[in-house]
Amino acid sequence: MHQLEQHREQQHRLPAPVAMLLLAVLLKLVQGVPPSLQRGAHVVYEFFRRAVTYPLLFAIGVAMTPWDRLAAAFAPRNLLTIVATVVTLVITGFFVGRWIRLFPIDTAIVIACRAGQGGTGDVAILTAANRMQLMPFAQIATRIGGAITVTLTLLALAHQG
Repeated sequence: MHQLEQHREQQHRLPAPVAMLLLAVLLKLVQGVPPSLQRGAHVVYEFFRRAVTYPLLFAIGVAMTPWDRLAAAFAPRNLLTIVATVVTLVITGFFVGRWIRLFPIDTAIVIACRAGQGGTGDVAILTAANRMQLMPFAQIATRIGGAITVTLTLLALAHQG
């Protein structure tokens, strides 16, 4: 299937992973995937979720962490800023979630993912909270929320300068 997609990519200029994702969604929508294959895919997903997530998080964390800069970042004002940001996000998420009649704890956890390190931070936060089933919502909050944050920051900086 991948080789077919690579060949098709050369013809239509749509990246193979994107085309494969669209094809998978289409097959799922028209129920073109047998239930036995769906169950098998779920077993593989569960294996990776249980057996691979923790070692992968650890390895990425150790390999990607700039240890010298991390140690230098433990200045009191940096820590205060970090704690204030995370606490504000969580409290706001909790009360807004309650106000709009969502599960306030789950809402606060997903909103806390906005203060993480992208997808890796989402996995770490949701794993620590034992809420991996919230991953789709965390990914949306991280990606769309990140784009909104960057856009608003650039607009604010443009008006200051």
